[in-house]
Amino acid sequence: MPACNLCRRQIEPRTDLRRCECGLVMHERCAEKHRRLCPVHGEDRWVAALER
Repeated sequence: MPACNLCRRQIEPRTDLRRCECGLVMHERCAEKHRRLCPVHGEDRWVAALER
């Protein structure tokens, strides 16, 4: 099982797995939180760029 790139919990591939356009693999709950900070299409993507 893969781990979420944000919360590091194990992801059940058939139900909880979400893959973003930016390449991150996330749990479905984390995907909602990531949407605004996504470096590809998020409205607050500049915040994520500063954190890296």
